[in-house]
Amino acid sequence: MLDAFHRVPPAREVRAYVSRVLEICQLEQVTHVLPLIDLEVDAFTPHRQMFSDQGITLCMAPSETIHVSRDKWLVYEVFRDHPVVHPIPTWCMEDQAVDQLPFPLHAKPRDGRSSEGLARILDKDDLSYLRKKLRGRPYVIQPLLDGDVCVVDIVRRRATGQSAAMARQELVRTSNGAGVTVRMLNEPTLIDAATQIASALDLDGCINIEFLVGGDWPLVMDINPRFSGGVGFTHLSGYDMVTNHLRCFAGELLDPPVIPAPVIHARRYVETTFAVPEESVRAQLLAN
Repeated sequence: MLDAFHRVPPAREVRAYVSRVLEICQLEQVTHVLPLIDLEVDAFTPHRQMFSDQGITLCMAPSETIHVSRDKWLVYEVFRDHPVVHPIPTWCMEDQAVDQLPFPLHAKPRDGRSSEGLARILDKDDLSYLRKKLRGRPYVIQPLLDGDVCVVDIVRRRATGQSAAMARQELVRTSNGAGVTVRMLNEPTLIDAATQIASALDLDGCINIEFLVGGDWPLVMDINPRFSGGVGFTHLSGYDMVTNHLRCFAGELLDPPVIPAPVIHARRYVETTFAVPEESVRAQLLAN
């Protein structure tokens, strides 16, 4: 149940959105704000001081954690020589070394999210076309690899270094990368890699990390500085990431890690159709 409801501008309209949220915080005496989606995280990050000046805590990862996480090239640069964390090999679009790579390849926006802007490169003609089309836009190139997509939800309290994580294999995903059927995993290699990432980025709070599993070791696909769309699966398997995320900003200890049972969780979607009177449809067509 909600205590209050307010309309706000879209988060893409950053200044108007942030100003309206601050107004609501003053009106409702809000002390903590919890962003849930990438657009909210991106909008709030450069305006942290405005919230801090009003005594409002933004319950999200530190700015530097977000800065690295949201840039696929920086993720590769930070972890390319790490002994435990292995990012997918990555090149900038303009890099001449790309011309010598075997096809197929993947082109991705450096700051892409939810599978937006992805393009497959099958041959030299595709590469040449995309370089012209995307000239001046920050894109990276990665090999198009096979493997299982696995996600780790991880929460870390920066003040103590305490952390907890849970992994799952995504068996069925939506077109924008959200898992709808998953298998929970007891996989120490994934947990160790996620823990190393959280430590290297000095994480405070909960994020999710996507891995591609199928070779010698898990490869880091994406680091998302927010709750995953499937964080409810972690909750169903015995660990409350949301509550423990909030504990990071309340100075409280985290619950100890939980090893999940090897179960499969699935979301169920119900399709609903609506009957529209024929005369309403005809009127709409005439109006257009």
